[in-house]
Amino acid sequence: MNNKIVSIIISLVLFYSCLPKPPTYPFIGKSTAQIDNEAQLWSDNLEAYIKEWYKGNKPSEIPIQLLPVGLDTAQFKNFKLIKYEDINPKEQWATRLAHKIDFNKMYASFPDPNCSYIVLPALCAPFKSKLIIEGDFPYSRFFDIQVSPPFESTEYRYAKWAGKGEVGIVDVDIEPNEGCINPFIIGNDRLTEKRAYKVEFTMAIGNPTKLNNGAHQPPYYRGKGNTRFASALQFQGPWGIDKKHGHGRGLYDLGDIWIRYYAIDKNKDVYGGVKLPKAYYQLESGEKFFIEYDFKKFVEIANATMPNRKIGNRHSAKYNGPIVGWNKAYGIFLSISTGLAKALDKTSPKDKEYIRKLDLGVNGRGENQPAPACYEPHATGCNYINYLQRGFSIKKGYVIVLTGKLPTFPDTRNSAKEMTKAQCRYFSFTTYDADFPFAKLPGLEQSSVMDDEIKIDDERKYMIVYSREEDKPQNATTNNNVTWVNYGNTCTQAITLRWMSVGPDWAFEKTPNETNLPWNKVIWSATQYEPSLIELNNHTGFLGWYLPQVHYMSKKDFEKLGNNLKADNIPVWK
Repeated sequence: MNNKIVSIIISLVLFYSCLPKPPTYPFIGKSTAQIDNEAQLWSDNLEAYIKEWYKGNKPSEIPIQLLPVGLDTAQFKNFKLIKYEDINPKEQWATRLAHKIDFNKMYASFPDPNCSYIVLPALCAPFKSKLIIEGDFPYSRFFDIQVSPPFESTEYRYAKWAGKGEVGIVDVDIEPNEGCINPFIIGNDRLTEKRAYKVEFTMAIGNPTKLNNGAHQPPYYRGKGNTRFASALQFQGPWGIDKKHGHGRGLYDLGDIWIRYYAIDKNKDVYGGVKLPKAYYQLESGEKFFIEYDFKKFVEIANATMPNRKIGNRHSAKYNGPIVGWNKAYGIFLSISTGLAKALDKTSPKDKEYIRKLDLGVNGRGENQPAPACYEPHATGCNYINYLQRGFSIKKGYVIVLTGKLPTFPDTRNSAKEMTKAQCRYFSFTTYDADFPFAKLPGLEQSSVMDDEIKIDDERKYMIVYSREEDKPQNATTNNNVTWVNYGNTCTQAITLRWMSVGPDWAFEKTPNETNLPWNKVIWSATQYEPSLIELNNHTGFLGWYLPQVHYMSKKDFEKLGNNLKADNIPVWK
């Protein structure tokens, strides 16, 4: 939900034409001790002001000097303290709600339209205080709360979207309030009306993995109990003060809260059939409050739309061609830089080393970094989703076909009475505009199909056909076990497979998590990269038939396959 991605992409394009030196790691502008001291000073000053306001000695408006130097004050302004009893949840959250794809009104920033995103975009509270969230479990397949991680100067969180991931607490681990039921636990009543919860995140300085005592480490990122450690203040690293490549506003920023409701029950509204949760802060000394602010500009940017672009008419480029399988995401920034390197044919060992150094310098992340800087979760990504990605182009008169095997999932959307165990919690394919020149809005959604919309045969194998509407093959029908998806008029798109696992009850031996598919082996720029695992376009890698294979052919050739189609018989892309 950040329009700065466009400028970052442009900067990276320039990078590969001149190959500037990546930022030095670790950060050399200040020592770790200096950074920690500045962070503590910010916290102390803010806490002192809050206590004086609470006594009636200070106005509710927070002076700009008490906000971190680096905050985007164009998107977030007029910070103001309010008492607990005056909090209105409707005024706290920015939302991107679940929706149907509409070619006239398409959302950007790489959303999954089957998810309602509820975001508190500027978390502001001193260290040792608590962030408390009170709400009701939604009527959905999945729900989690993720908060920006504890403050640490060695792994960066730049501009809210690049760098280290949030600390999460997932639905099944949340203890419900007394007298209530957690509907996500296997065997519990999913439809209970007694579904209230309360969780707490303590604002802290320190290592997220160590502080959270097992709840922030692979492969499951789970821990019992309703308490976690996080932080409002975040360190942005060298690009925070680099005005040429970064935004240059300053080293520090405010964190955020991400709440996701995936696959909401069909008879419930886009808010999951419950009221918005209530968030507030509590000082160590007991004072309860919230800090509200004007975030209209953020919402305007986040919910901007544009129509499907009629652009391009060509076959896929070599780097998205017939032998190419899938990439696994270990960071948005890393995915973008990797894609551009391939597109610009910067593929030598030296180029790959450059990408590693660039990601380390900008984000403090890398395959050999201490935990959690070597983990899969990354800024704004869901900790419980393994993201697999690739790109392709479709020339007019042609189709793309995906074949694969669909893992089992709890079929909940028709108001199932209980959550059931399965191989995954949720599974979807979503495509995004990737055609040059870049769209005004980055990550513009194009199509999406989720697990219970995919037609499968008796072996759970599927055939998904993508084409422009006028190129839909006559035999691309559900009667032939085919799921047809309207590709729209944008020739080149990036496709993301979201494979959600909440292990061990919603996972199995082929789950594409970082234990099975580690950074050093599946990332294209990694030191021990093994393309046979997932980056070859076949069903013989680690995932077998669970890895989608991409086929490409003319509409006429697909129609020649006739009826009673079998996934095993779709011709290999040559």
